Amino acid sequence: MHEKILVIDDEPLVLLSIERALLKVGYEVVATSDMKNFLDAVASRKFDMIIMDLHMEGIRTNELAEEAKRHIPSVKFMTISGSVPAQDSRYFLQKPFKIDVLRERVREILDEPS
Repeated sequence: MHEKILVIDDEPLVLLSIERALLKVGYEVVATSDMKNFLDAVASRKFDMIIMDLHMEGIRTNELAEEAKRHIPSVKFMTISGSVPAQDSRYFLQKPFKIDVLRERVREILDEPS
């Protein structure tokens, strides 16, 4: 398993926890809290999945997702947030979450046919 995952979250502890949890089971992980670094990463590398916090100050996540899809049409997304989503989604994980649940959800999404 050498899938590449890009993670963006404005909470340093959450970002570090996700990065460590996914690295430990063999994923390649790029983690950032910065919009510019995120955009540079999607423009220069092919990721299999992007994990994105829905609510980050000063960052429009829908625009980031659109830009990522423009560069990497096959990329899969999972969103995370401390708030409850408007609709139930299997591509959403509510904070706080357990590391094993994160890993399981990532694997499920990556295993889905494109």
